[in-house]
Amino acid sequence: MNLWEGTKRGVNRAGAAVRGGSGTQHSDPEFNEQEQRFRNLERRALRLMEETKGYRTSIAEVTTAQTALAENLASFVIDVQRPQDYQTAYRQAATTISQTSHPQFNEIYTRTVLQPMAQYCGYLPEFEKAIKKRKQLAEDLEKARRQLSKEQSKSPEDTVAVERAEQDLQYAEDAHNTLNRTLIAEIPKLINSRVYVTDPSFEAFVKTQLQFFSDSLQNMAVVQQRLPSVGGPGDDSVLDERIENVMSQVRSLNICTLNV
Repeated sequence: MNLWEGTKRGVNRAGAAVRGGSGTQHSDPEFNEQEQRFRNLERRALRLMEETKGYRTSIAEVTTAQTALAENLASFVIDVQRPQDYQTAYRQAATTISQTSHPQFNEIYTRTVLQPMAQYCGYLPEFEKAIKKRKQLAEDLEKARRQLSKEQSKSPEDTVAVERAEQDLQYAEDAHNTLNRTLIAEIPKLINSRVYVTDPSFEAFVKTQLQFFSDSLQNMAVVQQRLPSVGGPGDDSVLDERIENVMSQVRSLNICTLNV
């Protein structure tokens, strides 16, 4: 992104030798509008960056939870029966997703979605520093104006002091105006360029999801083939009946009828 490197150099050149000072902020409606646009972009970009990270974290957590569930399911029944074929298949599917599908997703997602967004958001602090520098330059400009007015009213005959104050004012104006023009010109470019990041990243986001869930579906399809076949369109009702029968047997245990 050569645009941003040029912007950074322009911003640094504009205030390279600025001295400190205090005063009121220089009013500029055109700049104020662009600064507000930048603030809106900054807020939305950082939020999108956090949500992008959050999605990757969520996928990792689901994958980890799935693997842990598979492991605990096997250990839960190991002392009363051998693992059923579908339990073994589920454990194998969860392991494959965790060790193969998820690392592939994570690598591609990080490279094609997270890194471009992080690179784009990485330029926001450069603009933030430039805006702060402009504020300091505006304060220096107001200070130089007050100093010139003071010298002119204090000793009109002292042309040396007045000329020096005029030179300081000219320097302050040049520094401020240069950075001001740079920001007014570059902030819209930063805002407009976001589509060159979001469009390909969103496409990659969809494709990585599709690939990950397709791989997961393929692995889970093997588990589905091993599940006990109940048969008929009323599979759900039959399963509900089987579960209710088991729970009835549990409730009939003596310990469950004690009022303790």
